[in-house]
Amino acid sequence: MFNHASQRKEAAEVSKRLNEAWELRLMGEAQWFLGIRILRDRQIGAIWLCQDAYLSVITHKYHLTGERRLEAPPVNIANLKPFDGMATNEHRLEYSSKVGSAQYATTITRPDVTKVIAFMYQTRDRAICFRRSTSDLPSVQFCSDASFGDNHDRKSSGGYLCKVFGGPVDWKAAKQKTVTTSTTEAELLAISEAGKSMRMWERIFQRVIFNPGHPVSIQCDNKQTITLLTKEAPHLRTKLRHIDIYQHWLRQEVQAGRIPVDWVPTAKMDVDGLTKLLPRQKHARFVRQLGMEDIRYLLERLN
Repeated sequence: MFNHASQRKEAAEVSKRLNEAWELRLMGEAQWFLGIRILRDRQIGAIWLCQDAYLSVITHKYHLTGERRLEAPPVNIANLKPFDGMATNEHRLEYSSKVGSAQYATTITRPDVTKVIAFMYQTRDRAICFRRSTSDLPSVQFCSDASFGDNHDRKSSGGYLCKVFGGPVDWKAAKQKTVTTSTTEAELLAISEAGKSMRMWERIFQRVIFNPGHPVSIQCDNKQTITLLTKEAPHLRTKLRHIDIYQHWLRQEVQAGRIPVDWVPTAKMDVDGLTKLLPRQKHARFVRQLGMEDIRYLLERLN
């Protein structure tokens, strides 16, 4: 069990109690966990999580290593339409297998992509990086965003992101379940998802006795939505009952100070790439904002 010298006695007590309940083996510093490579640099206080080996395996499995080099997800995937033909059992099996294989990576270490295997393979050296907290790096950050009516069925895309020590630990990018009638309604749904995530993480932090050391809020780039949540008399009128419920719940939590919401310009929104396809330069900025780094130089040292 690795720990700071000042906490060695407490760590030994924790190890003793765990060993009383379960059989433990000391196997040294963790280097792999469920296909996730773990790299550390204790001098600069950084840790990286990468799935380069897993991505190589699934890309070779589906014979996609010959795809052209991509620096950002292909823009043409935004024009995909539902298949209106009759898929064979083999097609359904292959589709499910590819989506499942890719989704494992997008859920664990690759929030910068969505189910694009060839792109993940070509950027397999990207890793989530967690760094020692500084005055310029808040220990905990939340943000949410929505893209109004961007799907072919006019449902909106929504997403949120939670970062701890500069790296993402919780994120979601999905098509919202209902058609909303305004950007504000779509943003409300996105913030409500982020708000529920924030409350969950607050309970986890309390259980592990972790204090972020600063006020934690949800960042949003829509001023109208923030005004709706913070002012005394709301002006949103909607016939969608669930959105009205979310609105009142969010107003209650925001005005009680339990879920603070702050405005930030879109250019500084870390979650922007979860709700829309970005051109190459903006996607590169999005990757940096996520706290992801190319660790090819570290992997080459291992070979």
